[in-house]
Amino acid sequence: MMRNTPRAFVGTVMFRLQDPPATGVGEAVERQVGNLPGVSFCDVDEAAGLLIVTAREPVERADVLTVLDRLDCRAAQ
Repeated sequence: MMRNTPRAFVGTVMFRLQDPPATGVGEAVERQVGNLPGVSFCDVDEAAGLLIVTAREPVERADVLTVLDRLDCRAAQ
């Protein structure tokens, strides 16, 4: 995740991933993060090691990190 990512965000935020997601995990991340309330777009750029999230309403960064942890796809610190 970028160092300046606020606790709750609106707009587009990029989270840096520690490692490229395993096969199929990127799709699960996109689906589950995309289903969070307020999220209007979610994409995993495996080549760049980024999770890109766009929110139309405030989304808690912790909620995104919880999904990543649950899917064993960690954000870089």
